[in-house]
Amino acid sequence: MPIVKGGKGAAKVKIDLEQWRELASPFYEVFPKEATEQAGVDIDVQERDHLFLSKVASPRQVLVHNPSTNKQACHDYLLFERFYAGGGKGEVGDTGFTVTPDRMHLIDMSQRYVSDKERSLSHGVCIPHAALGYVPGEQPAFASLALNSAKGRLLAAAHAELLNAGSDPNRNDSETLVQAFIVLIKQLMLGQDTEETRSLGRELPMQLLLRDYIAANLQRPDLSARHLEDGFGLSRATLYRHFAAEGGIARYIRNRRLDRCFFELAGAQPVRGQVAAVARRWHFTDASQFNRLYRQRFGTSPSDTLSPTQKPPATGAPPHQARIVQNWMDKFQTR
Repeated sequence: MPIVKGGKGAAKVKIDLEQWRELASPFYEVFPKEATEQAGVDIDVQERDHLFLSKVASPRQVLVHNPSTNKQACHDYLLFERFYAGGGKGEVGDTGFTVTPDRMHLIDMSQRYVSDKERSLSHGVCIPHAALGYVPGEQPAFASLALNSAKGRLLAAAHAELLNAGSDPNRNDSETLVQAFIVLIKQLMLGQDTEETRSLGRELPMQLLLRDYIAANLQRPDLSARHLEDGFGLSRATLYRHFAAEGGIARYIRNRRLDRCFFELAGAQPVRGQVAAVARRWHFTDASQFNRLYRQRFGTSPSDTLSPTQKPPATGAPPHQARIVQNWMDKFQTR
């Protein structure tokens, strides 16, 4: 099986249309809008505590989640969804909305949900109703938050940290990040201002504000420890403490820039000079060093991300992916 990148509790592969239909079947019916040979999907799934995380680079398609007909699916969860590229339209119950990279959505999957997507790169997090104290019918079935709002930037920073933790097997703060993300979903998207959210929220702001600032300023060539010390009035020791789990501030900034390169290459056309152009845009000027760092982080080369050379197996959903999905579903249904 052509594993591209995988960490603890995670696997990333490129699969064909029939494999994608099989893997998605507990959640969606898949209706492609492109020819089968053009409909490959890059997918990375992770199980993190009681959350199910997915990253999907997909072709044009319609996804239908229908609780009344799809008996396989567990419907007692909310789907947090953020698009990094592409988009389309969605409908939850009778509520229609536009899917764009500048908004994040929260969807109650006990409702009928239809997603009509263009070519897209999206990240999703499935969160059990019970983890959020969510009661269908008493709370909104759909919520949306602008990425460029203060609340949106705070939640996006927490989401990015949740994703980044899965790519580093040496990190041991996964449980804290899961709890923080759930608390922020409650407070920022569902409006639950409980003592729990207030207590945990007081412990998070500086770390999340730093990460939010870095995410918004990655293209600045002067982004550095000194820049952050001056801008936030922090000592070098305090700043390092906030990024000790990531190996320091310089490594954290470098890895976020590598992530941006990955997202751009995954959705780009494989034309001559594309890899070099993306690398320069994110301040990697040494081609050999960029290739080495990229391979260390993702387990593949930039050119293979742009135009994968490995072929997927002919039939059957990838077993590592299927096991992660099934294991999560089994745990979910016994709650």
